[in-house]
Amino acid sequence: MAHAIPILMYHSLDGEDADRWTLSPSLFAEHMKWLADNDYHSLTVSAFVKARRNATTMPPRPVVITFDDGLRDFLTEAVPVLQRYHLRATVYIVTGLVGKTCPWARSAADTERNMLSWDEVRMLPQFGIECGAHTHTHPQLDVIPSHDAFAEITRSKAELEDRLGCPVDSFAYPHGYAHQETRRLVREAGFKSACRVRHALSSTREDPFALSRIIVTNDISADEFESLFTGHVLPTAPPPDRLVSTGWRLVRKIGHKVGGQASETDEDADSRADTCSASNGRS
Repeated sequence: MAHAIPILMYHSLDGEDADRWTLSPSLFAEHMKWLADNDYHSLTVSAFVKARRNATTMPPRPVVITFDDGLRDFLTEAVPVLQRYHLRATVYIVTGLVGKTCPWARSAADTERNMLSWDEVRMLPQFGIECGAHTHTHPQLDVIPSHDAFAEITRSKAELEDRLGCPVDSFAYPHGYAHQETRRLVREAGFKSACRVRHALSSTREDPFALSRIIVTNDISADEFESLFTGHVLPTAPPPDRLVSTGWRLVRKIGHKVGGQASETDEDADSRADTCSASNGRS
């Protein structure tokens, strides 16, 4: 029997709530407190994938917490809260931006937000944090040539492993796009799992290279947070690719060829279209 597992996807924490992807630290703390109060057991993505192979190792009420991109506020704001509630997480790092600023994540004052430095990245494992790869420059992998996509994937893995001195087994697709060819490249690069978006609950039977995640934005209050776990609002592990997703990929591919580039705020556009009824049900 397949069991529904929530994999939460966050991006950034900031007191100004600059955009829908940025939660206030206090709201994030409320989310984490709810998990702790309701006896959820957190796993890193790699630990979750490993536990799926042997049901006896899966803890009761499992949850997976992920952060994309590698913004510095993960260390300064998220890690202390995770430590307070004894929770683990996986952060997916864009290696080419380490020590720099993020061009798509801006503050309320419209300045680019700081990314983690390499010294800070190396600190994370001591807090129970898994570091995963999120490519080198954050492109839409499914609309660029396969050799370029493979170079992005392998470079991010190699740089993280070199800096951390340990294997890096998990990957997250930039913008959430996980076309079958892209999944193949990630598998060939030596990863053991990869996360997409899909705004759905994952399951123990889902493709480990297309793990569904729940999009957590700053309009999800502490009270609404609970509804994400019931299975009544969100689907569980939807089928891999639907027609609307394939159509949106074609639009993006044409846009890429003429010089267009989807913004970070559109990273889950095909996922939202694919699960629009579930997303609308949240409001």
